[in-house]
Parts: sequence; C-alpha cells; structure tokens
Amino acid sequence: MLTSCVQYRDLLSYHEPPRFSMEPQEITNFEPMVIQPNDILQISVSSIMPEAAAPFNGLSGTGYLVDTDGNVTLPTVGDIELKNLTLEAAKRKVQSKLSTYFSDPPIVNIRLRNFKINVNGEVGSPTTFTIDNDRITIIEAITRAGDFTPYSQRDSILVIREFNNERTFGYIDFTSPEVFDSPYFYLRQNDVIYVRPQKTKVTTVRDPITRVLPYVSIATGLAALIITVSRL
Repeated sequence: MLTSCVQYRDLLSYHEPPRFSMEPQEITNFEPMVIQPNDILQISVSSIMPEAAAPFNGLSGTGYLVDTDGNVTLPTVGDIELKNLTLEAAKRKVQSKLSTYFSDPPIVNIRLRNFKINVNGEVGSPTTFTIDNDRITIIEAITRAGDFTPYSQRDSILVIREFNNERTFGYIDFTSPEVFDSPYFYLRQNDVIYVRPQKTKVTTVRDPITRVLPYVSIATGLAALIITVSRL
C-alpha cells in the first residue's frame, strides 16, 4: 500500500518554475502544417458552372493521394506538386491551375483527410484519432485519450515525429510552463505520443501467483486461528 501511493505534486501540471507571466505571450512555436508524401487530400471545387467542376470532385469519397514525389493528379490537369505547401498555399496553386477551365475563378477547398494522432501508454484511453483542422496541441491530444492517470509520468512525455523522410524524438515536460514553448507542443500529422508509467505503478503490477499469495496467507492464518480456538 505504501509503495503504491502517488504524491500530490505528481498529479499537477505546469507547477515548476518559471511561473506564468500575467502579460500576453506571443506564440512563436506554431508552424502551419505542410503537405507530405502519402497524405490524403480532400479537394473540393465549386463554381457557377457545376458541370465544369464535377470532374474534379469525382474523388470526393476517397480523396487524392499525394505520391512519393509530392504530387497529386487531377483529371485533365495532370500532376500538381504540393509537397511542403501549407493547405492555404496548395489551395491557391490548385485554383490557379484550374482557372483556365472556368470562365470565372473556381472556389477550391483543401483539407487533410489523414491527420492522425496516436496516444498510448499511461493514459485513460489509449487511442488513434483523426482531427478536422490543421492545428492541435499535445494537451488536446492527451485529453482526447482520456487524460493522464494518477500514475502518468508527466515530466518526460515522448513525441515521435516523421517529417521530410526523417524521424525525430522529442520530450515534453508537463510539470513546467515551458511545455507551451516546446517545438512539439503543436502536433503534426501522424505524431505518436507515449506516456510512461511512474515506478510506483510498476511496483504494484505483479504476476498472478504473487497477487494470490497474500490471500492464501490470510486464509491460512484464519484457518489456524479457528483450529486453535476450537481446541480451547
């Protein structure tokens, strides 16, 4: 029982120095998401000429796959390179490419269909989920996964990221306000978050036989006591 206790300070976030400033803080660590190979894009085109837009909306159900070279292939237009472009920049580029097929500039909307985040380890409900926009923080991701448990180790949350054909590993300390300045505070598509358990939980996890032994010992003790009393 003593080894399984969790201290109050272990349940707190953002409590280590430096303290929060009461002044507004400029956000400097957010970078708009950019399109990468193997992304799936939802591209929708609308116009006052619906028949002209119809061919480009034919893949609305499955989306457009960004190939290994960073291109998407649109009907009639062919390949359009979108790698490393933000969704806003990609929208403008596609709109420019399509303008020759319309008497008036079409309206183009682009969304990322496979913006997935995986959260596992010592959280309430380990999960993988897809988000609808291009901005999510690690706080929101952990909340969606059921939040921390009393046994979550909050000072070394691991984020695994694959970007531009490279894999990087970053750690975030939730016990410090500096978490908000981390380059991993804002997540990217396909990030993996791992929350480690505290050692206090590890000591309480035992094999089935070990868990049964205390109950066997109690039962044996009670039986011995009953026999002793009955002989008196």
